[in-house]
Parts: sequence; C-alpha cells; structure tokens
Amino acid sequence: MIVDILEGALLLVGSLFVLLACVGILRMPDLFTRLQVTSKASVLGMTCILTASALHFGEPAVTTRAIVIIAFVVLTMPVATHLLARAGYTTNVPLAPETVVNELVGHYDPTTHTLAGAEPRSRTFELLPGTAVIGKRIADLGLPPGVLIGSIYREGGTIVPRGQTILELGDKLEVLAEPAEIGRVREIFEAQVEAPEADEPDGKPS
Repeated sequence: MIVDILEGALLLVGSLFVLLACVGILRMPDLFTRLQVTSKASVLGMTCILTASALHFGEPAVTTRAIVIIAFVVLTMPVATHLLARAGYTTNVPLAPETVVNELVGHYDPTTHTLAGAEPRSRTFELLPGTAVIGKRIADLGLPPGVLIGSIYREGGTIVPRGQTILELGDKLEVLAEPAEIGRVREIFEAQVEAPEADEPDGKPS
C-alpha cells in the first residue's frame, strides 16, 4: 500500500515537472531561459518517473536500467545544455529584453572562442568620420593576440562581434586589452584615412 502511494506520488510529481518543461518552452522569452527551464524540469521529471517504474516492477534488471538511464541523463544534460547555449551565444541569438546581467559581454571572443585575460582593461572606441577601420571586417583589423572586441553598440542595439562583422560609422566598440596593448589598439581604432595629396599645378614662367 505504501509503495503504491509512493509510486503514484512520484509519477504525479514527475508528470508535473515534465508539464513545467513544456510550459517553459512556450513561455520563456529567449533560448537561454528556455534551456534552463527545460533541462532542470525534464531531468527531475524523468528521474521521478523512472524511480516510480523501478519501484513498481521491483526487478533488479528494471532497477538497474532505471539507475543507468538516470545517471546518463544527469551527467549529459548539463553538458548538452551548455553546448546549445554557447552555440546560441556565439551565433548572435538575441537575449531577452528583460536580461539584466550579461557576464560574458567583454570577456568572450566569439571569433576565437576564448576568454579574455585575468585582468583585461576595457576601452570604448567610437568610429568617427574618417576613421580608417570603417568598412573593414574585424578579422582584417590585425588586432594583437589577446585583444577582444566584447560588443558593438550600433543604432541603439548591441551586436555580438564576429570575424565577418563589418564596422560602420558611429559604431561604439567595447575593447578588452592588456595594458601593454592599449597603445597599439588605440592606434588601430583612432587611425584616420590619409587624404590624397593634391597634384601641384605645372609651373609656367610668366
């Protein structure tokens, strides 16, 4: 009797967790919150349902399989969720407007998939008229190793920079660089287009 009640409770709780995961897919505003809700709820739901199945059959073979499946899901679900979230972030999947903190801004380079150094220095550069880097791809700038463009602020929005991103007039770049590289970075982003020299008129004797 007690086992039957426990089985029913586990099935009910597991079903509720699965239902919450389904609702989360529909209600959460962006990819990252959907992954968070569905991964946790589905793992808990499946754990409860498999535990109820093991109690119901009471056979060593079924119990062993349930334990193996639970262990497999618990170990692989966080890794799979992390990979999906990372792929979404590096491909510029937009965050929800309600997002308050984005801890990867300025610390993650989506081109090289590396984090910035231990104590990077942040600088903001605005591309003014005549700046030489306007119209160039980030991959063609020749930035020193370890220098990261964390984000690009353009027309009231934020762009996750990629190697193929083309810089435009008015862009504000948040750049992370070690102190020793700041001078070189400033030269790159503040260099002006050289004006062509005017041809001197041919001098004729009067």
